[in-house]
Amino acid sequence: MNFEQMEYIVNVANEMSITKAAEKLFISPSGMSQSITQLENELGIKIFNRSKQGVTPTFEGKIVISKAIALLKTIKELNKEIYAYKNSNQTHLKIITAPTFSYLIQETLVKFNSRNPDITFDFVEQNPTGIIQNFNKENYDFALIHASIDELKKEKNICFEHIHKGHICIAVGKNSPFYSFDYVTLSDLENSKFVIYNSSDYKKILKLIKLNPHQVLISSNSSSLLFELIKESQAVLFLHNFSINYSPIVKNGEIKIIPLREENYFPIDFWLIYLETKGLTNVAKEFIDDFLKNLKNSKNRADTSN
Repeated sequence: MNFEQMEYIVNVANEMSITKAAEKLFISPSGMSQSITQLENELGIKIFNRSKQGVTPTFEGKIVISKAIALLKTIKELNKEIYAYKNSNQTHLKIITAPTFSYLIQETLVKFNSRNPDITFDFVEQNPTGIIQNFNKENYDFALIHASIDELKKEKNICFEHIHKGHICIAVGKNSPFYSFDYVTLSDLENSKFVIYNSSDYKKILKLIKLNPHQVLISSNSSSLLFELIKESQAVLFLHNFSINYSPIVKNGEIKIIPLREENYFPIDFWLIYLETKGLTNVAKEFIDDFLKNLKNSKNRADTSN
């Protein structure tokens, strides 16, 4: 019995379905079924009773599954211990984040590094979809993203912790007719020009305001470019409520963050994710604690200003 077969039978037992278990692990049902049949032949027992009503463990199967659960838990704990031992004197952090968190991460990084000058960093900014899809393939210490709980539950070997529920606002420059507004509605924005960050977050809003292609001045992954454009024009940028509250361009009034006043405020969930087999090192935990304090302060400031 190998590691994959143990994962297969445990997931099938939990889902009571080979098809559902295969979807969860992103493999074909036929491939999973063949692997389980091979294991049954090797052990000389029947692990599951299969019928149109579903899949249920046999008496012998329950014994095998319970042992597989214990072994998988032991393997995961061993991997964490090995990783912790190898990184007990960690001096490097590899972080990947959605653009929303970039400013807060950079600010946290500068303060953290002033206290820990021997720590070095890799800092990557990427679209949340790309982060989720590639996180297992890269050796990142952790990621900060916005996503739905259903998206995260589909992923294998990922732990996730909810850190914030935010909502969508707009950012405008002094030339914008909305600069003096305390809030805006979608109907206010119907004839506006937009600069758009390439993200799936805002597709629902753009669809609701029936955005025409001629209303989009530019679509880009460069947040700095988009901020420069709205500073100098009447264009509107969608962003999350806490993204740049501490930034100089907001503090000095070059850009103003304005709430989008709608019935549900378009809530978005934000998460910390890391590999289950890897866990979080002490250095990563310390950095995350600093970041969450920074996030809380930013949120409090956003709530006060709104």
